[in-house]
Amino acid sequence: MSTVHQLKITLKHIKPAIWREVLVPSDIRLDRLHQVIQIAMGWEDRHMHEFSAGKRGFSELRFGSRAVASEFGPGFGDAPPVRDEKKATLLDLAPVKGSKFVYWYDFGDDWLHDVVVKAVDEPVAGLQVPGCMRAVGACPPDDCGGPPGYLHLLEVLADPKHEEYDEICEWVGDDWKPDQYDIVQVNADLAQLAARWARRPAPRKSAIKPKT
Repeated sequence: MSTVHQLKITLKHIKPAIWREVLVPSDIRLDRLHQVIQIAMGWEDRHMHEFSAGKRGFSELRFGSRAVASEFGPGFGDAPPVRDEKKATLLDLAPVKGSKFVYWYDFGDDWLHDVVVKAVDEPVAGLQVPGCMRAVGACPPDDCGGPPGYLHLLEVLADPKHEEYDEICEWVGDDWKPDQYDIVQVNADLAQLAARWARRPAPRKSAIKPKT
């Protein structure tokens, strides 16, 4: 890890704002950056995703593109093919301070995240990387219907007399609150993720018996 990127990740089309500031290695692979974003935001990684910067797309997909055409092109059919995210790094997508890209999660609910590089610095001893520095707002529940569905959910929860109130409360659960974020747990989960990355597969045992 030569340098560290400080990223601000902001969920688009949502008010009150929901955002995270995270630290990641500058040379992190994009498939691993996807894992960091999922944990930092609070998503459940149930759906496909894509990174996009201008006309460049990176994804786990191999068969064409669901690039963010609504943001960067006239239509899905005209979107450029995506590259394999496992063969690209954050430096390929956003190399310097001020670089921007979009992280798109769930091609049905269309959760778009604006990501901005706030700084590129040398590593600091004792500072967790990957780690979450600051956060505002709880992540919307997966499969709640995208930004319109989420805003409807908030309206229902704000009105105990709403006909859908009991149903929505049961669905989101007692633990979910729109203004709560457990940064301690998130950083513990990110530390576990980094530990998994650091593990090396055990060497295979030879099937050839040594001579005696």
